Amino acid sequence: MKNWKMIAAASMLAVGAAFLYAQGGQGEGLKGKPFPAFKMTDTSGKVHTNASLKGKVVLVDFWATWCGPCKAASPTMQKLHEKYAKDGLVVIGANTYEQPKDRLTAAAKYQKDHKYTYTFTKENDKLASQLGARGIPFFVFVDRKGVVREVATGFGGGSAEQFEKTIQSLLKK
Repeated sequence: MKNWKMIAAASMLAVGAAFLYAQGGQGEGLKGKPFPAFKMTDTSGKVHTNASLKGKVVLVDFWATWCGPCKAASPTMQKLHEKYAKDGLVVIGANTYEQPKDRLTAAAKYQKDHKYTYTFTKENDKLASQLGARGIPFFVFVDRKGVVREVATGFGGGSAEQFEKTIQSLLKK
């Protein structure tokens, strides 16, 4: 019986490692290229496009309400918004991969429940797929010219500090 438990644990560890390995490099092909044309609708019905964000530094956070690391990143997104919006940063919480029954309301409810003031958009599955997002949270950092400068997958120790350094760098350019 102990052998089976060890085999099961080793198998789970291998699957987890393979998943994380597959996530590594996600979106790397985007760096240095223009962010693809998009149209996102926020929770109040306003449409955001490449043209409407021209001249801004943009941080797009692809997330879902069922994703623990995604929810852990939200306070950092709020802090970045509060600290750098006046300098030209736009933070977009791009809700994606929600359950069908929640796909239209999940982002608005989450934003309201947590009193977040950065932009939340809904129904972004197609854009996430177009960008090659195989896992979430998936972050895309776009400069004032609309060019992707950095991507990141996952959120954990050191992410908040690294994100802030990236934002500071992009705002200086």
